[in-house]
Parts: sequence; structure tokens; C-alpha cells
Amino acid sequence: TSLTLDSPPEFPNHHCPNLPSPPRKPLWHNDPIVLYTLSTHIIDAAPFRTCPEFRPLEEESMVSYAEMNNLDPKARQKAPTENVGKTWEWRIQLDESRRAKGGLDVHEWVLWNCVNRYVKKDLDLGDGSSRRRRKGLTLVFVHPIGCNKEVSIHKNLVCLLKSPAGRDVEEIWAWEAVDTGDSALLKEGKLNQMSDWYDSARDFLHFLLHYLPSQITSTTLPAHLPRVSTTAFQHRIDQGFSDSDSDSNRRRRRIIAIGHSFGGNVCACAWSCYTYPRLFSALVLADPGIVRRNHPTLKRTITFLAQFRFSRISSWKSREEAFKSLKKSPFFAPWHPDAFKIYVESGLHSDPQSGEVRLKMHPVYEALANINAKETSEDMYEKLPSLDERVYIKWVIPDPKKGGGIGGLPELSAELVKQRPGYTSSINLSDAAHMIPMEKPDEMGE
Repeated sequence: TSLTLDSPPEFPNHHCPNLPSPPRKPLWHNDPIVLYTLSTHIIDAAPFRTCPEFRPLEEESMVSYAEMNNLDPKARQKAPTENVGKTWEWRIQLDESRRAKGGLDVHEWVLWNCVNRYVKKDLDLGDGSSRRRRKGLTLVFVHPIGCNKEVSIHKNLVCLLKSPAGRDVEEIWAWEAVDTGDSALLKEGKLNQMSDWYDSARDFLHFLLHYLPSQITSTTLPAHLPRVSTTAFQHRIDQGFSDSDSDSNRRRRRIIAIGHSFGGNVCACAWSCYTYPRLFSALVLADPGIVRRNHPTLKRTITFLAQFRFSRISSWKSREEAFKSLKKSPFFAPWHPDAFKIYVESGLHSDPQSGEVRLKMHPVYEALANINAKETSEDMYEKLPSLDERVYIKWVIPDPKKGGGIGGLPELSAELVKQRPGYTSSINLSDAAHMIPMEKPDEMGE
């Protein structure tokens, strides 16, 4: 079996899951200026994965996440270090196995991605003669680790869509990885394979090639998005989203992919823009997970982040208790209040069995996603100079005074933006650290 992007078998309707969360209103639902509707949809992920199953933590002689809540403070501090050490062992074993075999093992799973769609309300009104010329501008957002599809864009969009430039945006999609947010709820308790960033990039590409509708319309779409035709799929492979339709009001899509941290790597990586540049007009990369190979800060940063994930509290008696508890965390202190509120509202869910409120993305999967960052971060750094020069890149970089971003050193960010010369620009956002979209959402939108 190969990692093909051809159409996998269709799923019968009775095998397709229901939306795991009730419909939600966008942050701007009472704003008469921002005329976009929100809907949530489900698609199947790319069927072939590069990572094998792993055994539950309890079978690995590791402290399970449930057990950590009963430990004394000293033991609780020690457990994440031991657990992260074990997950590094898993990753090293996987890399050694790949090198020994001279390639990737391929595994077949049924997994799902949830996507949010924000579409302009008046696209289908009139014959086009009295309306602005349409440009087909489509934004596609990809989130960072641990932040579901709603968190990193809602507040950004309010600022953007109220601006003069926002008038040209016809449709927005927010894609969500299989182990995150609502996507994770669709396979709750059954996610037992390591999360590889290459697989996430292929899932993202799978969405663009097979599911992004060919035309932008205000029409309501079904919860389970239908696949595009084989002809449309092949056209996208060969020519991107070009459209031979002569109707000037039905312009081809122009895709701008916007990714933060993990999301920035997914947008640019070898399985997305690097290999299929025709799909993209531009990338906006906010402190992306792209770092020079074997830089000493990379593994140290990944380990620190994974330990933080393992040490997180993941359940509370109520959403109010969760809000108060999370608000005390130094991690959330710099966040904009609206971004934090959206995180508590959309990143947690009520467990019907226990009555507790839990994180949608289990902290173990947050930690695994961090551990699996190293290879793809380094690989994409080396590929950046070869990324198609016709794709414009906008780098959004943290304030050097705030710790230097994902690599931990300001000079790494300065080095990164020079790695792909030509059709690029960059901006340092004042007083912003790594979590740019959540800390400075208005500035990010601008």
C-alpha cells in the first residue's frame, strides 16, 4: 500500500458519525457589519497513515494520566518527565525502524476531520451586474497543537472582516486535525496511533483536493461534505483551482492558507504547498513549527512543551470551575480575553458519563504531537528554499523581547524568514510571544 492521494472508498451514510458538538454561533453573530454564516462539517481523513498503533500508557509501565490526579505534588512533577522520556523512546524506535527498512510502513485507519465553514451571506444575490467583481478569495486556517479550530481564528476574523480588505473574502474554512477538538471526539477512546505531522499535512491536502467545493456559494452545505468529482480532483492535481468558466462573476478560488505553529508546518510541508504549489496563492505563517536541523534548542523546547502537556489538568466539575482554573495558568495569562473565552467554550466538552467537563484533546495526544514535531520541523526548514517562488509567504514573527518564538532564540526567527528568498515579507508583532493569534488577535487580523 502506498501513501496515495487518490479517492479512497466512499463510506455508507450509516457509517458516518454525527457532529459531536451542537451548532454554535460565531463571535460576530449580533454584528450587522460582519455578514458571514458559520457551519461545521465532517470529512474522512486520508486513509493511509505512517505511524503504527501504540499501547496504552498503563501497559507501558508509565503513570497513566488518570493516576496522576491522585499523586502527591512531588510525584506529580516527576511523572511527566518520565512519561515524556518514554514517548521519546517510541519516536526514536519508529525513526530507527524506518531507516532500517529504507522507507515508511503504511497503516490504514478510519479517522475523521471536522472543518468550520464561514461564508458570505449575499454571494448568490442578483446577476452580478450591480455587485462588486468577485475574486474567489478563500482563507483556510490551520490551528496549533492543543487549540481547536475555533480558538485561533474567531477573534482574528472579526478584525479582518470589518476591514476594507476583508470585503474580498468570500469564504473561510478552519480545518482541524484528527486528534484535536471535535475531530478527536469523533474517535474518543480509539485514537491509539502516534500523531505524525506528515499525516496531518496529508489530511489537510486530502481536504483541499477531495472536499473543498468547486464553487463558492452561500448555499447551505450538508454536515458530511460530498467529495468532488474525479475530474475535479485530477484538475486540482494538474492545475490547482483554475477555472475555465468564462462567467466573470464565478472566478476561480484563490487560496490563502494561514497556519500557526504546527499549523504553519502543515500548510507549507512536503505533503501540501511544497508538493502542490498550484493549490495556493499565498501562505501566512505565524511563528511556524520550522526549525534548523539539529539545533540544540529544538529538542529541549519540544521536551519542555510535552512535559507541560502531560502535567495538565484535563477535567473539572463544571465549565465555570474550568474557566477559573485555567485562568490561573501562566500559559493563558497573555491571551486576549475573547480568545480565552472561546477556548473554554469550544475546547472543552461535557462528559455524559461522568458529568465532568473535559478537554476535547487529551493531554497525552498534545504531548505526542509535540514529540513528533522534530523531523517535520527540520525537514521543512531544508525544503523552504525550493518552495515554489510563485507562492507569496507572509511571515508573522513574535517580538524578540518575548523569548524568540518557537525556537526559543530571536536569531532563529530572523534566520527562518531568510531561508526562502524572493516573494516574501515579514512582520514582528510587538509584545507578542509564540501564541500570536491568541495574544494579539486584532493585530494578527490586520
